[in-house]
Amino acid sequence: VEEGHGGHGGHGGHGGHSHGDGHDADCKEDHGHGGHGSHGGHGGHGHGHGHANKKSRHDSRVNSMALVREGEIDPKKLGPWMQTLGTLPEAKGTIFRIKGILAIKGHPNKHVFHAVMDVSDEADADPWGKDEKRITKIVFIGKGLDKDFIQKGFESIFV
Repeated sequence: VEEGHGGHGGHGGHGGHSHGDGHDADCKEDHGHGGHGSHGGHGGHGHGHGHANKKSRHDSRVNSMALVREGEIDPKKLGPWMQTLGTLPEAKGTIFRIKGILAIKGHPNKHVFHAVMDVSDEADADPWGKDEKRITKIVFIGKGLDKDFIQKGFESIFV
């Protein structure tokens, strides 16, 4: 069973997890996304799973970030920024997934954006309420993300 978190290999390679130790398809254990800090990268687990000598398949460089900002995005700047994200140099990280609700200037509806690797989709959602604050929310999951670079790019696309 591959229960992947943002494309980093899931739990299928731990072997022997089908005996009810919490890592089967019904796993309720909180693994987080910031390198699985509560497990120290799953290296040996330290709590009786018998993996002390197995190398971890989890990559501590896999992380996520969320950006939230009130205001409207300049539609002329959005496309070039998304293009930049889609062609990040390796030193800036690898983006596995993006999900966002965008407030675009001059657009009456919330704009929903979703991308997995190089496949993306976008659509209009409900209209903004008459007194609703226009807030953009976007989440990135990736590996070795340069959070400062992504944050500066995000800030630069607003009116």
